[in-house]
Amino acid sequence: MLKVPLEIFRYKPGQAARYDLFTVEVTENAHMIDVIDTVWAKHDPTLTFRRACHHSSCGSCALRINGQEKLPCIVRVTDVWNGERPIRLEPLRNFPIVSDLVVEVGEFFERMSAAGMTITCEGEDFLPLTVDSFAVAGVEPKMVELPDNLSRFNRFEQCIECGICMSACPTMATDTKFLGPAGLAAIYQARHKTDDPATVTHLLGLADGEHGVWRCHSAFECTEACPQAVDPAGKIMALRRELALRRLKKLFGIQKDDHASRVANSK
Repeated sequence: MLKVPLEIFRYKPGQAARYDLFTVEVTENAHMIDVIDTVWAKHDPTLTFRRACHHSSCGSCALRINGQEKLPCIVRVTDVWNGERPIRLEPLRNFPIVSDLVVEVGEFFERMSAAGMTITCEGEDFLPLTVDSFAVAGVEPKMVELPDNLSRFNRFEQCIECGICMSACPTMATDTKFLGPAGLAAIYQARHKTDDPATVTHLLGLADGEHGVWRCHSAFECTEACPQAVDPAGKIMALRRELALRRLKKLFGIQKDDHASRVANSK
């Protein structure tokens, strides 16, 4: 068993923020969500936090551990504790704090909805995943094959809307209306699911707006922190390239039209 010291951020509306110190006893293979559960169950039932799936599928438990954005449901105590100093738990940054480790995510989900985010991919005849995607030791990587009784797969998008990338993003701290890495990655995904000109124009218009891709500082903190390998920074860069290419094509198109007009008028 381990006796783990914790410093947990505490805040209730109308009260001053503080850090409370706890020492909890957990097994050596415990995850951080188990530690938080133990604090709540055995030390302080007023502690407020979110939890659900316990295996990085829902994103609800996201917070900061020792200053870094993590999903405590998949982070083991031994991964973040040096055996001496307390582990510090804090809520995500760049979100209004509701209580203790819980932040307000309503506006975040509104951004995702405006970006056309869907939680499932379109039907596929294969899964583009290999077992090494899950770091399974000793298992030979191979493509996941389609079972005989199925014709197509429907799978969840990699983004679990945990908000970790929004917390890690330095631009979010300076522009509260910035669509953010999750929102822009959702725009990228939605744009590549359709060829409808009106939808594409709408999505790229959002990305090209005042609070879109050009506000990104290219810090790549979002990609570094993402627990699901969404690579939001890469998708933001891809959107920038597409928007820049469209501008160039439009510019050259105008130049060609002007040149054609000048030639026609000179005859």
